[in-house]
Amino acid sequence: MLVLTAACGSGSDNDSESSIERVLGGNRTYAIEDIEAIKASGVKIVKKYEIEELPGALDARNVIYNKLDYEIRFYATHEDAVEQGTLYADSITGDDAVVIGDEVLWEEGEKDRRKCSRAAGTPHSGCSYSARYLEYVIRGNMILFCEGDESSAAFENCNNLITLLEPA
Repeated sequence: MLVLTAACGSGSDNDSESSIERVLGGNRTYAIEDIEAIKASGVKIVKKYEIEELPGALDARNVIYNKLDYEIRFYATHEDAVEQGTLYADSITGDDAVVIGDEVLWEEGEKDRRKCSRAAGTPHSGCSYSARYLEYVIRGNMILFCEGDESSAAFENCNNLITLLEPA
């Protein structure tokens, strides 16, 4: 937890983005059973995604915790998560995320990874899609995508869920 908090520490405006550590080590191998074990804390597994077209993934789920959406992807090893998952993770997070159209790398669950933003008074058809998940963290063999209004809030939300997964 301290590593993630330190990784989100403030830097100058010019280097704040580069000071964020998304890849956190850890020898632990996570699985869906770890998520099921924390359901009493308010974690709800909403959806299981088909992963045939997601390179290296063993499992992928949509989860809700504290009224926020998360996506969790599991890989065989930490190295697999980093090597095979980073490109896909980078593509759906941040301000330049690709969440609609032909450029989406993995289409399964595509609609769950975007949110509709519209100016006040704009009709329903005036929807501008943006990324639901501003940030992600790779911890052990797991990639965790987190919702938040800003990067720092998304990282804090990641930290909150990771903390539940760690033994006391």
